[in-house]
Amino acid sequence: MKLTKEETKKLADKIFSYSKADSVSVNISGGLKENIRFAVNNVTTCGSADSISIGISSNFGKKTGYINLTSINDADIKKAVEQSEEIARLSPENKEFMPLPEKDQNYPEVNQYFDSTAKATPSDRANTVSYVLSKSRERDLISAGYFETEDRFTSVANSNGLFAYHPFTELDFSFTSRTKDGTGSSKVHRNFADLNRLKIEELTKTCMDRAVLSQKPVELKPGKYTTILEKMATCDMVGNLFSYMNKRSADEGRSFFSDKDKGNKIGEKIVSEKVNIHSDPQNPIAPTTPFNGEGLPNLKTVWFENGVLKNLYTNRYWAEKTNSPFTPYPPNIIMSGSDKSLEDLIKSTDKGVFVVRLWYIRSVDPQKILLTGLSRDGIFYIENGEIKYPVKNFRFNESPANVLKNLTDMSREEKVIGAETESMKIIVPDIKVEEFNFSTLSDAI
Repeated sequence: MKLTKEETKKLADKIFSYSKADSVSVNISGGLKENIRFAVNNVTTCGSADSISIGISSNFGKKTGYINLTSINDADIKKAVEQSEEIARLSPENKEFMPLPEKDQNYPEVNQYFDSTAKATPSDRANTVSYVLSKSRERDLISAGYFETEDRFTSVANSNGLFAYHPFTELDFSFTSRTKDGTGSSKVHRNFADLNRLKIEELTKTCMDRAVLSQKPVELKPGKYTTILEKMATCDMVGNLFSYMNKRSADEGRSFFSDKDKGNKIGEKIVSEKVNIHSDPQNPIAPTTPFNGEGLPNLKTVWFENGVLKNLYTNRYWAEKTNSPFTPYPPNIIMSGSDKSLEDLIKSTDKGVFVVRLWYIRSVDPQKILLTGLSRDGIFYIENGEIKYPVKNFRFNESPANVLKNLTDMSREEKVIGAETESMKIIVPDIKVEEFNFSTLSDAI
């Protein structure tokens, strides 16, 4: 259910009118999602979901009770407020409770709403999918995937008078193509606010070319190789790195980012000097909500500059306790690239491996950020600047910090989605790294 700014404010005020708590905050979001799904070169389902979600947090002193509902009925809302207050009274005190933010906040201007996406019709989605299916049949491949568009809003309000509202659009498009003998596969996955940024012809050709190229892979001995990670694989490496960039964990000595002398590694060069990563909610390719779940502004933040760690994210409690700036979790992640292409990286490689995508990534050693996972949907051996042949998939054991430390080259950056980063907005380049550790073979396609 898509509410206007005025309707959302009226709903929030109604919730506050029912409240008997010392303070209360409300998160309201909703809107329309429409999708089409396809498999085995045919459309299988299409549908839509019109929803609303209301989260109510009631506070008595340092005690908090939370409840979520999906109704705007007055009786349901009143009951939900009462239930949140009952939970709060029964809850223990939160020793790290922070007062609700005040109403005077300065949010950046963000354009994340595009008519191209909001007004996309079932025919628009069907035409996009039809193009993929026609090319799949033409090339004797088997394709499956999903295409969704969203027209939504999110908002935060509290009893201090804070109110923030943000409308946005999103599209999510992914598909996998496989060869009929079952030995070749490739996948693409993209997410944008603006439908006009979806280059369906280019994505379709890339995916299908790689599927054909990856069939009948041969075995390559596990080991450490010069490796080119395609953007989707880079996305998972960088996204997983940020999962560990919590300042409190570092300050308490529980993190890769800890320093026994000064608490954390902020100010230290810990990755290649080629690495520059920042966040910016106003980025035109990956725009995002200008406020966080508390209603505080999302601002441009530098995380790595020429390989030097510049910031770690922290909540308000830890920022106050350590007398350090409040730095919220990044709303998006933007890694700067170069003016080179993926083809340039391949041409500059004497011997190495090209990985299209990673999958099923799990933590092995949190303090070293050591991860394990599998390559999938295309991995190739490079020799004398050319892709020579496809190879069987590997299991890898690597740390994203080590990967960025061993980075030697990169391409132009692009917004992509990795296997483990679907909820994050990430812009990254293809990267070339030394000594990437492939530990064992995998029979997965």
